[in-house]
Amino acid sequence: MPAPKVKMTTRAGKFWLAAVIATSVVTISYKIYERYVSERDHVVTVDDGADRKFRISKKYLNKSIALTLSHSILNSKLPLNEILINGENIIFILPPNLSEDDLTSNLKYSHVGIIPNFKLLKCSNIQGYVQILKNLKPDMLLLCSDDLGLSFMNLSKDLNNFIKTIVNLDQSDDDIDLKVRPIFS
Repeated sequence: MPAPKVKMTTRAGKFWLAAVIATSVVTISYKIYERYVSERDHVVTVDDGADRKFRISKKYLNKSIALTLSHSILNSKLPLNEILINGENIIFILPPNLSEDDLTSNLKYSHVGIIPNFKLLKCSNIQGYVQILKNLKPDMLLLCSDDLGLSFMNLSKDLNNFIKTIVNLDQSDDDIDLKVRPIFS
């Protein structure tokens, strides 16, 4: 025997239709809000006494950025630990002239060494450094070629086919701040 058909009254039908519409509006609004929150700037707080805040600029939010650590970068006022932890598309490269020991004052360490992070790459020689960059193919490379003892002109010729933007930083804090500030504004 077939199940009896339940006749929906006009009032109940309108109620269910209104409930479906309301649920759809809430769901769509939440998705729009979620997308807005995920696309807005990521805030990286710097605790250097100056109460500054660095934000990954919207222009660079979805771009992959390789930051070559060097003495000038390590000694700059950049919040390296916060950038490493909070910058989703930022990779640090430790060049051959530096070791993990050189990072102790700039990056937080756990009891087993640098906080495990796949975004910190090491290379043992300049050829390895160039090879890492060719494999990564970042949208932007930040480096201080003078610290690495490299000719920026020769390096940029070699890497221009793999990297869209190469920013060479001088060894001064002012130049590093001036050139990096638009990325972390």
